[in-house]
Amino acid sequence: MISSLIEVEAYHASPYEGDNESDIVLATFELGIEAQINAWATATAALLYEQNETDLEVDVAYITIANEEASPFFLTAGQLYVPFGAFETNLVSDPLTLEIGEARETTVQVGFVAGDFLGSLYVFNGDRKIDGENQIGSWGANLGYAHEGDDRAWAFGAGYINDLGDSDTLQDATNANRVAALEALIEKGLDTSGFSVDPTERVGGWTINAAAAFGAFNLIGEYLSATDDFDRDTLGFEDAGAKPSAWNIEAGFTFPVMGRESVAAVAYQGTREALALELQKERWLLGWSIEIFDRTSLSFEWAHDIDYSESDGGTGESADTITAQLAVEF
Repeated sequence: MISSLIEVEAYHASPYEGDNESDIVLATFELGIEAQINAWATATAALLYEQNETDLEVDVAYITIANEEASPFFLTAGQLYVPFGAFETNLVSDPLTLEIGEARETTVQVGFVAGDFLGSLYVFNGDRKIDGENQIGSWGANLGYAHEGDDRAWAFGAGYINDLGDSDTLQDATNANRVAALEALIEKGLDTSGFSVDPTERVGGWTINAAAAFGAFNLIGEYLSATDDFDRDTLGFEDAGAKPSAWNIEAGFTFPVMGRESVAAVAYQGTREALALELQKERWLLGWSIEIFDRTSLSFEWAHDIDYSESDGGTGESADTITAQLAVEF
């Protein structure tokens, strides 16, 4: 099976500081292939391109060994997004929980699906080399429950990862911070023999999420946090180590417009101690999308961002972004 997703977005942004910005971008091009090799093995791969964000690359490529009729257990091996967080939304923008927690790794995952329950355990060699060690030392686990009735459905989930610094966003930020800290020591002429560019310890992360649908209404809630403070040189906040966290609370309503399905949604999101990740302290979003043709949708979104205060190191200002998206999935 071959599938694809194309999303074209036009936006106008009033940032915290500076002039207004606007552009038209190819926000997403994704090409996926999935093949059922036999009764037990499935191969999945996808290419991804995001203008100004991601060059054309292999996004995921993995093998799944599973047979629901014969066994509740499964095994997945390859490059994939580890199951840490749900990151569900009705809106155009990714939730702030994804900005902190999403991690793509080459991993081996074992798990089960038994009725309404599911869970898994996964291991990988993270891109962050703790004390320079190049070995499999990162792992995570998740557990979930999902049930669907005639006119309602609900789901709950929880997850843990032993190194939140392996997430895509934190990995880039923490590596850059430690290099900058080393360069600062060199500029001051201080002794650097006891300083390592590699992180010296892992900081775990945990997340909980819930979703429910009752007729035309749906609700989404998610919270994600580090389990402890990072050291100041790795990720700082207010002259100390940061303990970043994020949440998303969202409500959606589905209704027909001229015989076509449409969804209106409102969300409140926020972060704590995530200034070094250049994330918003608070965010309000309002959006509406409609299926204008089969597998073709048009979406609109308004996002109101509030930066961290000046005393925290931010600007204390607010920003607004209006986005229109045309998407085709086939």
